[in-house]
Order: sequence, then structure tokens, then C-alpha cells
Amino acid sequence: MRVLAKADAKSAEGWLDPGVEYIVLAVRSVPQVGSQYLLWSEKEQTAALFPASHFDIVEPSLSPVWIAKRDLNGYLELAPKEWLGDDFWERFHDGDPAAEAAFRTGVEAIRRA
Repeated sequence: MRVLAKADAKSAEGWLDPGVEYIVLAVRSVPQVGSQYLLWSEKEQTAALFPASHFDIVEPSLSPVWIAKRDLNGYLELAPKEWLGDDFWERFHDGDPAAEAAFRTGVEAIRRA
């Protein structure tokens, strides 16, 4: 899935460039919040969630690498299986080498698909 950042994407200011196409690394749908896309920011050298409404879909195909997970709070996520563990993102942001390696592997698989 590929998206184009809208010119008025305020949540992306300083992170993403308007009019630039991005590969969606994961999708999250949260009750009362809406859908969000996980995108890589070259500017910040990390991944972050952004409101889906701030992007136009350029290529709608879902990644064959993604699986779906729905938790007890009603969150629905589409992402590589390794990223859907309960503490994956905490470990990733804490600099855990195994989580960082799983993230890189997932990104590479999504980009190749």
C-alpha cells in the first residue's frame, strides 16, 4: 500500500513531506480515533503513526506480509506478525536489538512485496 501526503497534513509537519509518496508499513484502526498509517520518516529516522485522513491512497493493495490482529479494546492492526506482539513497540523504542532486527526485516519484506 502506498500513500501520498496531503499538503495540509499537519500531523506530519517536520516528519514527512507533502506530495511525497510513502509505503505504508502497517495500518491501525482505533475506535474513537480512526485509522492510522505507520510510515517511515527519513527526517526523524524512525517510524510513526499518522492519521489516514492526511493521505491519499496511491496504491491500495495490502501487503502480503501483513496479518490482522484485533485486541480486546477493539484495535485492529495489519502488520508483520513479529510486530504484533504485546511488547514489540516498547522493545523497539528501547533499542532492543532483536526488535530492531525484526523491524528491519519486516520493512524489507514489505518493500519487496
